[in-house]
Amino acid sequence: MAGQDERQVEERVRASFAKRGLMATLGATLVDLAPGRIEIAFKPTSAISQQHGFVHAGALSAIADSAAGTRPSA
Repeated sequence: MAGQDERQVEERVRASFAKRGLMATLGATLVDLAPGRIEIAFKPTSAISQQHGFVHAGALSAIADSAAGTRPSA
């Protein structure tokens, strides 16, 4: 993908990510996007920690699932 096609794919992926309510709830942001790669980041907070103070695995799993499930198709 290059040029216009690549920009269209990026726009669709960013629009799709913006609709994911759980990502907003977790404070996750789409940091970088390239063909075959997506980077999502979030700042750990007590609101998404488990009883021992670590980030809850469910939060990490949701972010990983969102990254893996991001498709360039509309």
